[in-house]
Amino acid sequence: MRITGQKIDFQSPSFCLEDLIKLQLYRYAEEVTELVDGAQKEAKIETKLNVIQSTWEEQKFEFKEYKEVPILGDLGDIIEFVEQHQMEIMGMMSSKDVEEFKDRAIHWQKNLKQVEQGITIWTKVQRK
Repeated sequence: MRITGQKIDFQSPSFCLEDLIKLQLYRYAEEVTELVDGAQKEAKIETKLNVIQSTWEEQKFEFKEYKEVPILGDLGDIIEFVEQHQMEIMGMMSSKDVEEFKDRAIHWQKNLKQVEQGITIWTKVQRK
């Protein structure tokens, strides 16, 4: 609406293709394309953040017995997720399109760093 200078009542139940045609959006093709590209990039960032969140909601540490003491089991998947998600978030943070989700991305960046540090300390303690 800002680009075209027109009011677009897209939430109206009667809004249809004819209404879009009347807006003559082709006159603003470059601006609209840029806006759509940005929205698509934001959607990808949001999707990745949702995948990261759902992945970590499902993660659990497995334990096994070693000399009658519970120790961490296989950490392969968890470490792989930490590394993969840290890389994805670094990529997001380098994008200008992250602004809408920056706080959420920073939150996950911190969480993943804490998980990484926790695993490192925990495995050092177990080795000793």
